[in-house]
Amino acid sequence: MEKEKVYTVHIENECSCFKKSGFENNLTYKNKADAQQKAKTMECRMNQEFCHTHYFEAEDRGDIIVLGSVVRADFEDEDDDDY
Repeated sequence: MEKEKVYTVHIENECSCFKKSGFENNLTYKNKADAQQKAKTMECRMNQEFCHTHYFEAEDRGDIIVLGSVVRADFEDEDDDDY
């Protein structure tokens, strides 16, 4: 019997804001569209509501959708204000 396909939404970097958000990591779905929708929702909410240090972006890698993050530019430039 063939194994049922599962799609996973994975958070690459669980920053403290992610941990406080109430979202879970490695969520699984039987339907890719549901996984994509959840990843986009998490991406938007993390960027707008929970984390102002990182910028999150969902990347579809086939059976897994990874939410990667980078430090936001305004945090990287904080020390550059001292001319």
